[in-house]
Order: sequence, then C-alpha cells, then structure tokens
Amino acid sequence: MPSRLGDAARPGTVVRVDLNGRRVDGWIVATGPHGSAGFDEVPVDRLSPLLDIATLGVAEEVVGLCGWIAHRWAGPLRNVLRSATPERKRRRSVLAHRGSAAAVDDAATIAFRSLPPAGGVMEVPPLVSALSVVHAAAGLGTVLVVCPTIRMARLGAASLRRRGLTTAELPAQVDAALAGVDVVIGARSAVLAGCGGLAAIVVIDEHEESFHEERVPTWWAPEIGLERGRSAGIPVVLVSPCPSARAVMLHGEPTRVAAGSGWPEITVVDLNDVPVGSSLLTGPLLDAVKGSARSTLCVLNTKGSARMMVCASCRTLQVCPACSTTEGAEGDQLVCPACAHARVGACLDCGRTKMSTVRAGTAKLRDELAANSRLPVREVTATTADLGGEAQVYVGTEALLHRVSSAGTVVFLDVDRDLSAPRMTSGREVLAAVARASRIVGSSGRIIIQSRQTAHPLLVALASGTTDEWRRADTALARSLGLAPFVSVAVITLPDGADVPAVTGHPSVQWTPTGNGILARSADHADLLAFVAGVRSAVDGRVRVAVNPARV
Repeated sequence: MPSRLGDAARPGTVVRVDLNGRRVDGWIVATGPHGSAGFDEVPVDRLSPLLDIATLGVAEEVVGLCGWIAHRWAGPLRNVLRSATPERKRRRSVLAHRGSAAAVDDAATIAFRSLPPAGGVMEVPPLVSALSVVHAAAGLGTVLVVCPTIRMARLGAASLRRRGLTTAELPAQVDAALAGVDVVIGARSAVLAGCGGLAAIVVIDEHEESFHEERVPTWWAPEIGLERGRSAGIPVVLVSPCPSARAVMLHGEPTRVAAGSGWPEITVVDLNDVPVGSSLLTGPLLDAVKGSARSTLCVLNTKGSARMMVCASCRTLQVCPACSTTEGAEGDQLVCPACAHARVGACLDCGRTKMSTVRAGTAKLRDELAANSRLPVREVTATTADLGGEAQVYVGTEALLHRVSSAGTVVFLDVDRDLSAPRMTSGREVLAAVARASRIVGSSGRIIIQSRQTAHPLLVALASGTTDEWRRADTALARSLGLAPFVSVAVITLPDGADVPAVTGHPSVQWTPTGNGILARSADHADLLAFVAGVRSAVDGRVRVAVNPARV
C-alpha cells in the first residue's frame, strides 16, 4: 500500500494492479499488516504495490455477503463482486436528502404494521400497489427496494417521488444512495448496493424469474436480501401477488392484504367447444376483439406452429398420467417428453384410439384473427416497434406482457401448453403471467383464459378470484415429492469429452448423468456443495455449476 494513497484501502475497494505486465482491476477483500494471520503466505519482497484506488467500489458491509453468495451457490467470488460494483469508479459529492411523505392507512400499510420485527412475506393482489408497503417501510429509515426489472424500478421511483419521498435509482444514482435518501431502488443487483442508513429491505414481485442470476453463481436476490437483513438486524419484506414456495419456506406463511379480491374479471373458456382441428378462435375472444375500445392482447407461447394430441371423439387433451405433461405421438404410442413415460395411444377418458393434432402458433393465429374480425392484427416479435396504440389487436408470446403497459383485454389463447409444460413450476408460471396481465388490464379490464382443462384446480381458483388454497396445495405437493425448493438442486455441466466421475461418500445426494453433465439434488445443502466440490476435483477442465437455477 503506497503512502501516497493514504488510508483509502478498505474491504470492497476497487484497485488497479500490475499483473504480469498488464494493468488490471481487482478488489480488496480484507486488510491487515504483513505477517499477521491470513497475510503471511507471500514474502513481502514478492508483493507488488497498488497503482491506484477507486473511490467507488463494493460497499464494505456487503463484502462478507458476497463471500457467502459465492459459497452457497458454488461459484467464483469474482463474479459476485462484479455484480456488486458500480459502473463508475469515482464517487461524486452528494448530500443526504430526506423527504416528508404524509402517512397513509390503506390495506397494504395496515398489513405491513402487523408483520413481526424481522419482516415477512406479503401477498399483495395485482390490483393493489406494492409501493404502499415501501411507503410504510420508509418510516423506519432508508428502504432498499429490489424490483424484477429496471423499467419497474424507474416507474416505482417516479411514483414514490410523487408521494413525497426522495429516491436514488440504481445504477445511475449510486452517490445519492450512499449519501442517504428515503428509498434506494433498482433491479436484481441492487440487493448488493451500498445504502446510507439502511433500515429495511423490500423485494417486489419476489416470484419473478428475473431475480435469478443467470451467470454462475446463480444466486437468488430475495434470499440474499433475507441474509443481508438477518446480518444487519433489519426487517425484510417479500411482496408478491403469488408468493413462491421458496419465499414461504425461508420467511414464513404470507400475510394477505385485505383488499377484496384484488383481481380483475377472469373468464375461463372451454376450448372443447371449438372444433378440434380448426383454430383457437372462440366466441368470447372474437367478442372481446370486436367490441373493445381498448387494445386486446392475445398471448400464445408458441411461434409458427406446434402440436398437441387431442382425442378426436371426446376432445380430451392427452396428458401424461405420471407428471401431467402434454404427450406426443411416436408410432402407435403416446410418449411424455418430460419423464419418457410411454403408453398405448388410446384416450384416457373414452378409450378410443383416433387422435387429432392441434396445430396453432402466433403466425397462424394472426391470419385467422384478422380474417374473422376484419380488424388489423399485429404479430409482435422481438423487432416490433410502436406498441401501445388504442384499439389495436396484438398477437405474440408472453413477452408481449412486458412490452405493452395498458390494454382492455388479455386473452391466453391456449393455456394448456403452459400448464402442462415439463416443469413442476408450470402452474406457478401461469399464475405469474395472469398476475402480470391483471396489472395491464386494471380493475375495468378483463382476462380470458382458454383451455381444454377447465377443471384444473388453478383455473378454478383464478375464476373464483382466490388462489390461496391452490398455492398451499401446490406447495404441499412439492414438499411430499421432495422437489425444489425443499431440496437443493445442482446442474453440473462438464467439459466436452469429459467422463462422468464416480463421486462417492455422499449418501444423501441423489444424482444422475445427463447429456453433458450431472443433475444432483439433496435435502442437505451442505452435502450438495460437498458433492459439487468432489466433481470439480475429479474432472480436468472447467466445470460449470448452477445451484438452484430458475428452471430445472
């Protein structure tokens, strides 16, 4: 540490070093005198001086949390530190600024006041603003708010400023966040941001997949928020219209905001009333398209065309009796793509063997809808621009719900494809999509869900406006089957050409070879990490490990 740099070195500081003739950035993770414990492994004459020190880096109180993340998700510390580092390296002088928001007594605020000191999970219906929870938490001091997207964080900050609170939007306003404001708000990596006077953490829509880091280590922002709150002794509130099983497992049963149903009008339409081989155009769909003065969004998570098997006689969708995934035809058999279960190609309801293939995708639906409604219909793709006009009809995948902020009606054209996807989380993914659509249509709008499984428990719950019972049943099923989040899962990808090692000594870990690696799971997270370490030591080359990824 050169004397010209003073005493600026602290854990989390970004420094410039000379590494084999190249100037590169690094992080200080600990400081101490040479020769003391932990600093005595390298002779002093082999140490290189620091070339420069940045005035912005990882917050000192977060450095230990970064090490915990790297260990728990079995990934490199470097990647976590990079996520916690601001884009700029030089700090600007900003004074603390506090607002004066008037107190409110709405349903969300009342529910927040009933939480225990450590916080909890709050079930806030989609038509109730989660920002009321933030407003209430701001009475404790600075609130760190983590949102699923940067766009939501930007809109939330604007709304909070209208309420009289001061905000710092991350990553741009990191200096204001460190100086001290009422609310520090940002997307996933904001959970690692430095905050002056931090008094509470609120995670909005904790169920969203965007809170899972895609790079290794594959950390989950709400769990990091819980650990940060526990270490700092501050309340952490996880807010969602459909709380995830992992949030409930880690932070307790949700406190529901008493605000009526909190959902718009939801209609479930039986696709069995439509000829099997023709299309997905039902009467309610065409009425909504022709009669609405606002935009109609038609959601189908299939581009081009796709196939599902339906009995030609009783019109029953053929799903796997073992895991409820839609089956496909292979010769004279019906085969499940998820669990490889095969059976005779006969209908489970009526026993007949004649099947029809349902073909529909966004491209075909656009043409059919335009022909039947005689209205301009736009298929939305990744390159489509200028969305959001009134009285427009849009057809696209679920990504459409992230690109249009307001509409009169949202139609899920064929929800069976999503309900019967080969994942145990498929039902919760459908529920999350309906919650997102509810915010788009608002209290005066309408949601239409088309399905051949109208008796599905989730669809029955959505039609009635109460999903609590379904959520508890789904959680109980995952627990009884020993599935995530009640077990820890690791997806291990091996180098090309590497053989699967025979790792022993971990009886609590169940694992199986996959196409390019290993899928392992264990009820004991420490045992799973030990198993991962054994695989890494037994394989030459780079081993990628995704612990508890969003989808398995």
